Amino acid sequence: MTPVNLPMTRSDMISIRLAQGIDLASIQTVIEAAFAAEENKLISHLSADLFKETTHPPVKSLVAELGGKLIGYVCYSPIFLKSTSDVSGYILSPLAVSPEYQNQGVGSALINSGMDMLTKDGVGILLVYGDPNYYQKFGFKEEIGRLFVPPYPLKYPVGWTGMTLDARTTPDTPSKFESVSALSNPALW
Repeated sequence: MTPVNLPMTRSDMISIRLAQGIDLASIQTVIEAAFAAEENKLISHLSADLFKETTHPPVKSLVAELGGKLIGYVCYSPIFLKSTSDVSGYILSPLAVSPEYQNQGVGSALINSGMDMLTKDGVGILLVYGDPNYYQKFGFKEEIGRLFVPPYPLKYPVGWTGMTLDARTTPDTPSKFESVSALSNPALW
């Protein structure tokens, strides 16, 4: 992947690349700093479990680096529709940026790079469970999210949104799906 110019206070370039196994300790450090104490253990375990997943299509993770230091992370996991629909989809989870680099475009660069990667791979739908005010700027919409029924009840249903990445149509009726085993934890939903 290529370096990304961001409106940061320094002239350094952020680079976005595919995550590798050797990045896990740095990713978990970013997660521990980015999430509150009650969440960071759960999300840290999730990130470790996502690295172990072997699925087809595969789980894909990206990291952001600045001056050789890992400062951000995002993971995209495939969903498996229980219907006969041929729509392929992924879930964005988790997204973490070191606190000192938040609100500087790092998270946006990770999301946009991931959307580009998934679009090139022919993925049709991207879902996310998070702050709708943040994710709507990327094109995530509640009406798309409602077409995909998560495997567990949502604690905050308003946070479940989705977007189309290609011109394929979405299912006509809400479709249930299964997630990768790392996301098969009701505490995450």
